[in-house]
Amino acid sequence: EMTDNSAWRDVSFRVNRGETVALVGETGSGKSTLISLITRLYEIEKEDGEILIDGFQINQITKKSLLDQISIVLQDPFLFSGTISENIKYNRPEMPDEEMIAATKTINAHQFISELENGYQTFLHEKGENLSIGQRQLISFARAIAHNPRLLILDEATASIDSKFENLIQSALEILLKGRTAIVIAHRLSTIIRADKIFVLNQGKIIDIGTHNELLKNSMIYKNLYSKQLSA
Repeated sequence: EMTDNSAWRDVSFRVNRGETVALVGETGSGKSTLISLITRLYEIEKEDGEILIDGFQINQITKKSLLDQISIVLQDPFLFSGTISENIKYNRPEMPDEEMIAATKTINAHQFISELENGYQTFLHEKGENLSIGQRQLISFARAIAHNPRLLILDEATASIDSKFENLIQSALEILLKGRTAIVIAHRLSTIIRADKIFVLNQGKIIDIGTHNELLKNSMIYKNLYSKQLSA
């Protein structure tokens, strides 16, 4: 619940365990601000409202403990200079190789990694620039699955993904979200349509909440956003 934030006003909502919640809205509507609040990139004062996770106020949980429970997958995947293995095991170097490979197999990324000259020991340039966009995204998905987060935050890629990986990305996304508590800044129609709940944002407020079909009937802003997606 938030009463007054620089980008959020009079907002209250609940995300249940195992739900995929999609956030949709025009640029500047407040989607990224919400993610920053949940990850404590921005702090809120008690008088401004509260965010609870499993009943605990978010500012009473250490940042390390909080972030250990969350996996974040960004539009531009966060990859660092190091091997593919090191990138997937990020912050958990003790992870057994078997666990890492199980994660990549789950989302069908194992094959393309194995076909690289040095496999999992392939060295990535900063931001993984020696891989394609689709390959980078699959590695970031593999990291998220390997860490088995209690909460997944996903800012879906809008960049053009090489056609070879488009279907792999789509199926990996479905696997990643299945049965997991997830908050998605959703760009892909398929993700929006399948979400358990969709929050329609406008100027720092949630103006409509519902499923895809409910919002098509009841939300003019959602209908307009959906029409733009279809025409694009």
